[in-house]
Amino acid sequence: MKCKLEIVTGFLGSGKTSFINSYIKTEICKNEKILIILLEKGNTKIDKNIESIYLKDIDELKDTIIKNIEKNNYNKIIIEVNGTILLDKVGDVLKDKDIRKKINLYGNYFLGNSKNLDVYIRNMGEFIIPFIQSSKLIILNNVGEIEEERKSFLIKEIKNINLTAPILIFDNLESLNKELLYNKYFKYTFMDKIFNTLLRRGKEW
Repeated sequence: MKCKLEIVTGFLGSGKTSFINSYIKTEICKNEKILIILLEKGNTKIDKNIESIYLKDIDELKDTIIKNIEKNNYNKIIIEVNGTILLDKVGDVLKDKDIRKKINLYGNYFLGNSKNLDVYIRNMGEFIIPFIQSSKLIILNNVGEIEEERKSFLIKEIKNINLTAPILIFDNLESLNKELLYNKYFKYTFMDKIFNTLLRRGKEW
């Protein structure tokens, strides 16, 4: 059976590692042997009970995935991607024929810090927009720290970039960590339905 592979993307400070630490405790990760591959180092650390590997260079990613699936028989690999890495570079690795024999790509989650996401979209769109466009779920944190008008504009902007992905909104990282466990999007049957729908539509990188 192939290993499930998911991507968590967003700029430094968007809450990716906090999201992963909460996500691995949800129903859809229950009883799975998980490896986290980090393509950046932030201030937050991965839960010590979960195996993780830090890579300095994306060129190490292919061999790391293949070696660890063969050696450790992981059910799921989650890759945390720095927002300054181009999507095409990640996609090229995951489209490799040797990798495709080992994994089923379950898509990516995009994390955005509402306090600066609109600025990043305007000034670094070539990096950030492709990740938003390809996401199966978009998570906005720190929404409670911006005014209502800016919040409405940001959500509208995101919806214009990705017409289909649900958007989850959290006031801050603390509320994200508390509420993620109970959110319907992280119940197994719901996410399985999303994945099957994406497969039928042929959604690719």
